[in-house]
Amino acid sequence: MDKRLKLLFLLSFLLILPANAYANSDLDGRKDVFAFLEKAFDSQVSLSEKARTMEEIEAVLDPYFTEDYKSRFIDENVVGQENEYLTYGTDFAPYYIPFYAFSEKTKVVEMENEIYVVEFFPGNAEGPVSYDDHYEGLKLVISDGSWKVADYLYDEVPQEVIDKAYPEKAKELKQPAEADNADEEMIGEIVFGPNFSMLKTFMEFGVIFRNENRTILFGLL
Repeated sequence: MDKRLKLLFLLSFLLILPANAYANSDLDGRKDVFAFLEKAFDSQVSLSEKARTMEEIEAVLDPYFTEDYKSRFIDENVVGQENEYLTYGTDFAPYYIPFYAFSEKTKVVEMENEIYVVEFFPGNAEGPVSYDDHYEGLKLVISDGSWKVADYLYDEVPQEVIDKAYPEKAKELKQPAEADNADEEMIGEIVFGPNFSMLKTFMEFGVIFRNENRTILFGLL
């Protein structure tokens, strides 16, 4: 093939690629991550606007979600038949991008080939819905050359990620644990550890464990 024809073919191929084909190949910092998640959420919401074929629905979600996550979202939220599918609004919407505050409370932790978006939620004992303290998060991975949402985590955020996201909490938890360990070691040494120096003193005084001398031993103790 002529070199000019090859070059023309290559340029034509690049021009017909979808505009978002390389849009998510690099996420540089919190701002980029949050902007990406906002687009991912918008893609999910847009599926309620009109009926689409399943191929069209998958094409809308493809730039933002891995195959596994996309399949789980579709199974839980997409309804329809005969190539007329869409989503309906509901109070319980699994696998949607959660409504994070996207403030200083929301932490972005970059690991090797992974990005975690994590937030701590204090427990709530009032109202119709109660829950304990917990962490929620999203896991992003590189898939097909682009960052994509791979998993939603409810209280299953890796401890290493939590420690990096909230080092002050990790420090607070570590200090009481160290204090408890120190107390246990002290108690073990005083109560359970054999006092060899006192035993040596009794032996030097010739105190023998017989009935007639037991009162002497307890008196010394």
